[in-house]
Amino acid sequence: MNMPWAGAVLEHRFDTATLSALARRYASVPLRRAGPLVELVIVGLATVLDKQPDMPTVVLWGSQTGIAAAGNRLVSCIEIVREPVFPFDFLASQPIVAAIALQKRFPCIENALYQPWTGDAAVHWQRAQTLAAAWLRVGRCTRVICGQVEPDESGEGEHIGRWQILRR
Repeated sequence: MNMPWAGAVLEHRFDTATLSALARRYASVPLRRAGPLVELVIVGLATVLDKQPDMPTVVLWGSQTGIAAAGNRLVSCIEIVREPVFPFDFLASQPIVAAIALQKRFPCIENALYQPWTGDAAVHWQRAQTLAAAWLRVGRCTRVICGQVEPDESGEGEHIGRWQILRR
């Protein structure tokens, strides 16, 4: 099989209020305690999959700062604010929350895989595209959506998501 077709990289930028409102609109399950990381994934994929044909899809996504920032937010609640942290707070910071919401909203998503990564974004995209091409080649799915989400934990800047569709 030839290399898969790869669409352009789509970039989304949102302020905190807009991102939160869009995430709740696009999610088909309540997003209790979901932070910007999960919201970026839901909004990004809802935007990418809008008006796309229904076909078996795998999502590969990652973040340089998102998981660490969510963990740091929980630790700061304990150390600085002295707020109690509950197990659900910790679970809400995990990528699995996004996967559950995505599969409920988009039945075409058969698998959503979080890839932790650091360093050069170009290396991340190449790794994701290589894995996507391999999955497409063996027929594991018909479409792979690769993404990078970077929440702004300060709440003063923009939350950024980048997405690309690869198809057979």
